[in-house]
Amino acid sequence: MTTKNPDIRVRIIREQDPTSPRDWDNLGKLVCWHKSYELGDEQPKCNPEEYREDLPKGSKVFPLFLYDHSGIALSMNLTYPFDDPWDAGQVGFVVLTPQRQEIIGTPDALVDACLEAELATYNQYLEGDVWGYLVEQREHCGRCGHDEWEQVDSCWGFFGSNPKENGIKDAVGEYVTDDELAKIELEA
Repeated sequence: MTTKNPDIRVRIIREQDPTSPRDWDNLGKLVCWHKSYELGDEQPKCNPEEYREDLPKGSKVFPLFLYDHSGIALSMNLTYPFDDPWDAGQVGFVVLTPQRQEIIGTPDALVDACLEAELATYNQYLEGDVWGYLVEQREHCGRCGHDEWEQVDSCWGFFGSNPKENGIKDAVGEYVTDDELAKIELEA
């Protein structure tokens, strides 16, 4: 979208090869068993019962459900659509060891919210809901009259499509007003 300065435009574009948030420093470990997808952090060869037996004492284990219908999503809650008998089921666990909780420093009262937030971000990754922006400046050729757009700023890795919530608004605020930002169409 061209901004109040007609020689500047801002584009918001879906990131084609985003980094998985599971490569970040997460609180929980997603342990999954699925024949078609390689999900989460670990895909053990042993069965789930054997895996749980080998966890450190005091580990917190939460069920992890998969909904697979025109895309996939994960949840720790067995609510619709994750309770669907045909397209959903338990795919594994979210595991939090006492050592990991101590390293990250998360109080018990915040564990559930932190794990849910990690899953929400991972779901955005799985859905391809990761974005970047380009700021371009118009370069006008005086001889031929042709305009070209030259990139002057860019950044990628914004999770979620709402620029006011994902950080893009803060990053491009010097180039566009809030009203202009609201009119920018996302490019797939």
